[in-house]
Amino acid sequence: MPEVCVIGGTRFFGKLLVRRLLDEGHRVTVVNRGRTPDSFGEVVRRLRADVDAPGELAAAVAGERFDAVVHQVCYSPRAAVEAAEAFGERAGKFVLTSSMEVYNADTFRWRIPAPPMSAFAREEELDPAAYAYDTELPWDDSAWLGANYGEGKRQAEAALTRHARVPVTLARVAHVLAAEDDFTGRFSFHVDRIRQGRPVVAHAAPGRTSLALADDVAGFLAGAAVREVTGAVNVASPDRVDVYDVCAAVERATGRTATVIEKADAAGDPDLSPFSCPADFGMATDRAASFGDHFTPAATWLTTLARKAAATQEGD
Repeated sequence: MPEVCVIGGTRFFGKLLVRRLLDEGHRVTVVNRGRTPDSFGEVVRRLRADVDAPGELAAAVAGERFDAVVHQVCYSPRAAVEAAEAFGERAGKFVLTSSMEVYNADTFRWRIPAPPMSAFAREEELDPAAYAYDTELPWDDSAWLGANYGEGKRQAEAALTRHARVPVTLARVAHVLAAEDDFTGRFSFHVDRIRQGRPVVAHAAPGRTSLALADDVAGFLAGAAVREVTGAVNVASPDRVDVYDVCAAVERATGRTATVIEKADAAGDPDLSPFSCPADFGMATDRAASFGDHFTPAATWLTTLARKAAATQEGD
């Protein structure tokens, strides 16, 4: 029975990941700060550590051995190096939850010009082994870290790839949607506005982007923990959507009509859709499909998700 350590795991699709691992018969240890209650009961072990506090993770896992570690909350190269050193060779493999934002050309502030990226990027277009990282940047400043999320993830990938003494999988995850516990508020943004008759702003001729269903992401991470897949893998529904597709799903779910206003200068508008892109920006999923991971097309789940989200809001 594999022993899997999940760093994070108390909110959003992290909870689904822990549940999936348990359902598949794995023994699970959760490492977090202990500030957010969970519903796992006594079926999981809990270790306490703030992964951003130097030395805490190493102290918490000293002497522990795991078949895999899934790091859900690694946002900087400093945290990646800490994790690699904390576990050393006492983990069969590392799975890092990364982000589609690593491909975002607008966030390459330490490498200008940005490397060329396809509109729907493939994994080989960003090689973490060749990407520079700097642990001395102000990663402990939460405001700075938030403003440099994409760069933090790129550098975390690079640092873990170089420092880990075990195989590494980098799950580059698209915009994740779920009917419940979506702390990002990206989907509820549309449900709220359309139900209230408020406009949704979009860029002029908005591009398409990649979405991922929370259950699919949890399933991929759980599988990656016990399979031999390594390197970067794009995790997303195979079809791409634009803001009109999202609004149409909410329209079908609520019976309300969406008002979408395209603006040439939409950046910074408080009503700008989180899923509106000035040009196509997403990921190709061919690599995942090549070893058997076929994610659910967004066209088959967007409306169902909108109905669940609308029903949840009506019950509040």
